[in-house]
Amino acid sequence: MDTIFYNGVVHTMAGRTVSALAVQGARIAMVGSNEAVLALADENTRRIDLKGRCVLPGFVDTHMHMLMVGEGLQQLDLRGVKSLEEIVERGRAYVATHDLAEDEWIIGYGFDHNLFDPPVLPDGKTAEAISTDHPVILDRICGHVGAGNPKALSLAGYDETTVIPGGQLDKGEDGKLNGVIWESALDQLKQARPRLTQAQIEHLVEETGKVFAAAGLTAVHSDDVGPQGGVDWADLKAAFEALEGRDALSVRLWQEWEAARPEVFQKELLSQPLRSFQGSDWLKVGNVKLIADGSLGARTALLRADYSDDPGNRGIAVYTQEALDEMVALCHDNDLQVSCHAIGDGATASFVEAVRKVQARDPKPLCHRVVHCQFGDKALYEDMAALGMGADVQPAFIPSDAPLPPSRMGERTAESYAWKTLMDLGVLVGGGSDCPVEDFSPLWGIHCAVNRPTSPEDDTPFLPDQALTPQEAVAIYTVNAAKLVHAETDLGTLEAGKLADLVVLDRDLFTVPHREIKDLTVCLTMAGGRITYEA
Repeated sequence: MDTIFYNGVVHTMAGRTVSALAVQGARIAMVGSNEAVLALADENTRRIDLKGRCVLPGFVDTHMHMLMVGEGLQQLDLRGVKSLEEIVERGRAYVATHDLAEDEWIIGYGFDHNLFDPPVLPDGKTAEAISTDHPVILDRICGHVGAGNPKALSLAGYDETTVIPGGQLDKGEDGKLNGVIWESALDQLKQARPRLTQAQIEHLVEETGKVFAAAGLTAVHSDDVGPQGGVDWADLKAAFEALEGRDALSVRLWQEWEAARPEVFQKELLSQPLRSFQGSDWLKVGNVKLIADGSLGARTALLRADYSDDPGNRGIAVYTQEALDEMVALCHDNDLQVSCHAIGDGATASFVEAVRKVQARDPKPLCHRVVHCQFGDKALYEDMAALGMGADVQPAFIPSDAPLPPSRMGERTAESYAWKTLMDLGVLVGGGSDCPVEDFSPLWGIHCAVNRPTSPEDDTPFLPDQALTPQEAVAIYTVNAAKLVHAETDLGTLEAGKLADLVVLDRDLFTVPHREIKDLTVCLTMAGGRITYEA
């Protein structure tokens, strides 16, 4: 036997709590009592005395942007800025301290204009004040609105006559582009950047994986291939094969493949042989990622009724119903599961309608998923459950977003972020971070799901009736995360025969006071029988 953990509190998430677990190769050989498991040991077995520590299945983030996290470690960080002037100051400092190649793009990520006084968006002049020599993109924390300097707009081929379906290019009073860019237009601007090379991808995956493992993550469902990620599938696949060959991987990846238009779908997805959930043990095709609307903070989330604080505005519909129907049908007919970014109830309703049509015509066991699913009502959630749909929620959005819904949504706030209702109705709910939008720590996410703090500094619960129990919160990062990608035979619980993906915590998550969940410490992480992090 390779490794034995004993003297612990091993929550299998399969109805049993035991004290020991044995690992042989990449898989779990046995779970049970100390005596039964230790009897499998030989002179070569590594014995790990847990000393009462807690063991859970490895955490899985069901929606994030892994390579953006890695790139973000090297890019212009705009998180927490309080003014346009601070954006420029940080940008100029970045230019002064980085040896930028002549054709290198400057990507600034993470500003939230709602922190500004007044809350005005940065525009092309702000970006140009950072650099005129390099193309500059300033990306809001939600990724749905940003700004580009004239050089970036020029490289993307944008001018006053440009029309981008599902996007918007703002103009000033003079009729010229002012550099503010929305939705699909921002995505297309990002596509003008040079693509990451295989070597760059290998470096980012290896280094980011180490950071994730330290947080207890053993797998992620990530959106990297497409306009936002700047990564080609062939290069990503080759990078994973190289890393797997030298045992350098720390997290499994189900790759979401962003394909906004049918021509992209036909050219890229269908030109390669893999379909959803096919691939290696470490890299599989996940969902096709569609984006149906924007964000609450930018008032571009698509609503069925006007924003309470902006009469006449219902957000941005990236697709017409007919176009969304076409995309969902293309995916469904080709055995590709869809995850659709939908924050507003209008976007969610449109996606549910598209799924209803394809499942009525050709029923398949595909769990088409609503990403974010922040606003809706019981009837809409019942429709999702009846269609076997899933929801990827981000518990860490609560302390970030809680101040916004009362003004943006008014009375509709009462039915927002309704994870308990979704689960009770039978919708398969997964837990993610949308990192780099929020912290990728699963323990922070579990804390937010259980306690629903109004802000990082205010423990007052936001809509406490929708709080999850610790067991439910852990399930959305383990059991449900596996089911969402049809991997429950290999992952999600700690049982003999399953892959040895697990995390060891210093205390029992199920018995500590709820408000202390965020303070738990990851002591060890294992993926595929290999220890990927050890404190």
